[in-house]
Amino acid sequence: MSDSDPAIKHEPPEEVFGLLGNRLRVDILRALAGGDTPVVFSTLRGRVEERDSGRFNYHLRKLVGTFVRETDAGYELTLAGLRVVGALVAGTYTADATLSETEIDDPCPECETAPITASYADDVARLACPHCEEWQLAFTFPPGTLDQYATAELPDALDRWLRTLFEQLTAGFCDNCAGRLDSEFATDGDSPQLVWRCDRCGSRSRTAAATPFVFHPAVQGFLYDHGIDPTATSSWRLLSSESIEYDPKESSVGVTYHVGETSIRGQVGADGSVWDIERSDRK
Repeated sequence: MSDSDPAIKHEPPEEVFGLLGNRLRVDILRALAGGDTPVVFSTLRGRVEERDSGRFNYHLRKLVGTFVRETDAGYELTLAGLRVVGALVAGTYTADATLSETEIDDPCPECETAPITASYADDVARLACPHCEEWQLAFTFPPGTLDQYATAELPDALDRWLRTLFEQLTAGFCDNCAGRLDSEFATDGDSPQLVWRCDRCGSRSRTAAATPFVFHPAVQGFLYDHGIDPTATSSWRLLSSESIEYDPKESSVGVTYHVGETSIRGQVGADGSVWDIERSDRK
């Protein structure tokens, strides 16, 4: 290993997660996330309302080094501590949310009939068309986030979340563990899809093969130049206006996006890369 290579030390997971098996320790993490940091000992103890200084110190010391960092100015969360608190408030481990089918005033990308429906169960948001029963979309969504939005706000919230997933996947990072992704084309449906695979945590995701192309800056700029604001158009509609040509020999997908008499086309590789982008008048 060269001097510039990263040094990574892994702790046994059962020991790390065993540190959280106490309510006071979880309260300490929440208290550190709930205000300015670093926090001195007395202030932190006051936030969690623990009268016994010795007991408080014992549990705080158990967290230091893994979930809490001790500095000259006081205590603050490490990245691991921030992630634990984030998972708690997102309901990843503690919430069980459901949403019965709710109408969304947006036409189906396939049959152009409105409304489509949104539902939520088992940590998965589902969008579907009850008219043609051909179009549907499913993706994970934090259960603890669902009740932060009124029903009327859900379509926009789900769309913005879906865009963040697209951006993370096409950037090559696993949406579960942030590990490196590999991808390949799957042709077991009506049109090719990209299957994103993380060999570190085992996560699998599927997107339309055109996704990296549609969300490429050049294509987003093309849409804006032709009167379509990509940020104001639902991502599922953006992904419905392209034509696809799959070439298994080249292991690439040709994508053409039409707006009126103009078009933009390009190639998408099995690794999610985009190249040969061309803008032209539609013939």
